[in-house]
Amino acid sequence: MKTMLSILDGYSTSSVIFICYFIAFFIAFTGFYFNNFELFEPLFLIPLVILSWYARRAKPLLFAAFVVSITLFINAMLTDSFAFSLESIFYIFIRLITYTLAAVLIITFRSAHNAEFVMASTDNLTGLSNSRSFYLDLANEILRSIRYKHVFSLSYIDVDNFKSINDSIGHLKGDELLISVARCLTSSLRKTDIIARLGGDEFAIIFPETSQAEVKSAFAKASEELEDKMRKKGWNVSFSVGIVTFETLPMDIKEAMKIADELMYTVKNNRKNDIAFKVWTGKV
Repeated sequence: MKTMLSILDGYSTSSVIFICYFIAFFIAFTGFYFNNFELFEPLFLIPLVILSWYARRAKPLLFAAFVVSITLFINAMLTDSFAFSLESIFYIFIRLITYTLAAVLIITFRSAHNAEFVMASTDNLTGLSNSRSFYLDLANEILRSIRYKHVFSLSYIDVDNFKSINDSIGHLKGDELLISVARCLTSSLRKTDIIARLGGDEFAIIFPETSQAEVKSAFAKASEELEDKMRKKGWNVSFSVGIVTFETLPMDIKEAMKIADELMYTVKNNRKNDIAFKVWTGKV
């Protein structure tokens, strides 16, 4: 889910903080220059909202205090005096409450938004990306590869004999097996690789900017860890894997998944427990 603030997603927190304070100083200077600070004061909510969205809780609250301080300073300069009367204390209190409340509301909304996003994009059992999130990542990888003229590889994995595990030792053990597969893939593959559980006993992996030779090397460790883990647990399963390297890029995610799925099924329908590699050049 994108928001109107997504334009700053590529910036570091330090950069966002700098931008927000710069905006605040600019607003203060503009109000002072035009000798009409009250007209520009509501604009302080803009950097406050931005900072509350991107920074940790303490920084927006400190920024709220900073905004109140700068408003007091500018008002004192414009009026040549600012006595600490009951009116001034009320002035400080109202603004501090307003800016603090605005920051807390944005922080709360951000937390709820992030939690909703994680729930919508994560497989509840394994913690991997789910199919919805994976297809979005695959679409983005195809577009990125087209733009920068990169190859990428795509893997489709099916757990052989998984149904027999569920039938013989129960669904809880079946869930434990799927969690173990997810952990093996996560620990053995590169940080840049995108791993997902598509549903049931099927997994998929995107290997960005990865040739066939590179994907063979990258997946070798994962294959060994999976085999070792299944053997230690006494689970009589194996893995049918199809890995396609797209030197000619697919038209869309449906074509990419279809090619990888068909390659995986050539293994599954043959002898299972194997990995099939293929370079896709656009020719059938």
